[in-house]
Amino acid sequence: MKDNLFGTDGIRAVAGTFPLDETSLLKLGSVIARLIPDPAILIARDTRASGADIEAQLSRGLGRRTRIVSAGVLPTPGLAYLTRRLHFDFGIMVSASHNPYRDNGIKIFNRHGEKISELMENRISADFRARPKAVSARPQEIAAVPDRDYQDFLYENGRELAGQKIKIAVDCANGAAASITAPLCRRLGLNAAVGHARPDGVNINAGCGSTFPWALKKLVADEKADLGMAFDGDADRVVFSDRCGNIMEGDHALYLIARYLNQVEPRFNRKVVGTVMGNLGLEKALNAMGIEFLRAGVGDKHVYRLMKKCGAILGGEPSGHVILRQRQTTGDGFLTALFFMKALFFFHGGAGEIFDPLHLFPQQTVNIRIQRKKDLKNWKALNQAAGEFEKKNGGQARLLIRYSGTEPKLRIMMEARDRGIIDKNMPVFQSLVENEIGEQHET
Repeated sequence: MKDNLFGTDGIRAVAGTFPLDETSLLKLGSVIARLIPDPAILIARDTRASGADIEAQLSRGLGRRTRIVSAGVLPTPGLAYLTRRLHFDFGIMVSASHNPYRDNGIKIFNRHGEKISELMENRISADFRARPKAVSARPQEIAAVPDRDYQDFLYENGRELAGQKIKIAVDCANGAAASITAPLCRRLGLNAAVGHARPDGVNINAGCGSTFPWALKKLVADEKADLGMAFDGDADRVVFSDRCGNIMEGDHALYLIARYLNQVEPRFNRKVVGTVMGNLGLEKALNAMGIEFLRAGVGDKHVYRLMKKCGAILGGEPSGHVILRQRQTTGDGFLTALFFMKALFFFHGGAGEIFDPLHLFPQQTVNIRIQRKKDLKNWKALNQAAGEFEKKNGGQARLLIRYSGTEPKLRIMMEARDRGIIDKNMPVFQSLVENEIGEQHET
């Protein structure tokens, strides 16, 4: 839809700019308050300096038509879980996930703890565009809700880890995971070294967290840990490192947890949902176990919807968003980490290394900042080059070209069994795009 406020994962912008300026937030709150009569809304945020102001401005827009409850600083999956468990009509998460502190965003969940539908996004966007400037209204007295229920939920899903002789290192990205990680690890009896857990409003995701794996490698080495894990700013994704510094991301987690569920979970229907970005090597490894791999569009909301459609209980993205649908309704870094560790212990001592059957193809993504968008379907030269690439390389390589849903960028993803195919072909596509609509590229 034209003028849709929502991107791949909610609304996102530089804090203080449209649509995260005060005027827009008041109007957005007013629109949300009118979706249903007298809604009850749970609101939470990550640790960005702008989070409290955005929460307050949204609340004034929501006004007296709503009952507002604040969970304060809380991971996004915690907000989704509590929205469902405590019977709120909507949950609103103020976060820009893995982005730097200057950015912020808004994710909206329905009463089931699921991200709202595209139909609802379109309705909110249309009402926002049509509604005149909203007036700031004093909201009902805002109550507070503790995160204890979410911690209890995580404890119940990880309690069998108690007593395991393993040292873990946890990178909290100076984000929403910081307040939960240490007490949860103590309850589980885990020997944990917790790092990057001192948020100051501007250090969220700053050289740490899931998008900076070198920091996780260093933390694991410094602490002499057996396993490391790094969350992003709102803890809905996680990546891992072994003691040798090998990074394991979403495709590794999907493989290991699928293998585990295939052994222990009767509700596992031997289907795993990934995205168009999922590695071809993962697909082949799952197929070898008799597990079907289905691909959704980029974004965990698309993964979740396809999971519901096909009955899958496991899905996720290479970035580390993993959804365990029999227990959660969105990506949950904590829950993923618990299942990852349970799977490691389950297969400990088995023949061969756990990840030996998983041979991920070399993959490269080039991000090109663009001046304008050109219709990909009608881009003759680009489509001709893509067709020739597919014809020549068959099932040994994949090419995906798409626009970012959150930034003014075009992304070219290429993977191949032979790295030389990427080295030879990527510059061709990069040059083609840059000459037509690009500004500069980032690898």
